[in-house]
Amino acid sequence: MGQQRRNILKGGAALAAASMLPGNALAKASGYARRTGDSLDLPTHVLHEAMIDYFSGKGYELVDHVPIVTGDESFNGGLRYDETGIDNKPGQMAIQPCARIEDIQKKGQLDVLPLFHIFYCMTPLGLKPADTLAQVLDYLTNNVGLNSQYFAFVTVPEFELYFPVLEEYGFDPNRQVHIRDSEEALVMGDGSGYFRFPGNRDALAFATAGIYYWTGTGAPPELTAYPPQKGWTEIGETSIDETANFGFGLGTERVGLAATREIPSWQERLVLLFEQIEIHSGGNPPPGRDRFSNG
Repeated sequence: MGQQRRNILKGGAALAAASMLPGNALAKASGYARRTGDSLDLPTHVLHEAMIDYFSGKGYELVDHVPIVTGDESFNGGLRYDETGIDNKPGQMAIQPCARIEDIQKKGQLDVLPLFHIFYCMTPLGLKPADTLAQVLDYLTNNVGLNSQYFAFVTVPEFELYFPVLEEYGFDPNRQVHIRDSEEALVMGDGSGYFRFPGNRDALAFATAGIYYWTGTGAPPELTAYPPQKGWTEIGETSIDETANFGFGLGTERVGLAATREIPSWQERLVLLFEQIEIHSGGNPPPGRDRFSNG
């Protein structure tokens, strides 16, 4: 089954089409027992299954995501911004539906969607950031089949400790790692160096490395500035802080884009976003619904 899913993954049209279907349609048709309870509102994405397969083999436990409607209308229009603040335990993984109000002004960009998904893993007890990084790189290069020469990493000086891990997987740290100023990265807290949840000003930031992949045309240029030039897509980020509970997160649609150059359209995902808001809002949609409707 694993090889079959990898073959499907490389079929761009199949991947894009599968990512549009309601999760319960596939559950009924194919009997995916792992999709139960709240998980049935996930759109079917063969990449989700591939991620679950791989990281289950590494000992992670799949748990349900939380609804996209948060009940807190003071931030992000009452919609789930990312996986932050979810009470998951060490070694658990989930696929979290998200929507960001700030993305409305970016809707012309190919890699920006009104509804997207973050596959994330919480660090198992005893696992070091170097081990987590190795798992992510192994998955992306050996399982998904991404070209190691098309990657770039945006981070802070602490990441230099992990250069041997990059080299082990065929990366050139001197060419593919862009080091940001630590103070600037800490203030921004945007995940490419440090991450701090934007909905909580008191939240502690932790050191991270943003993982980027070249989805532009031609050979990838060296990433020498941040924000990166057009054509570089952030596909995930991994923690490099041993005190952080968070292990890593991958944007599933963006990993699919990197692998196949296919991604759902804004309008297609907008329909699914509205469906999910209707399901979870109890007839009283949060203001984020109107923001996306009018944007």
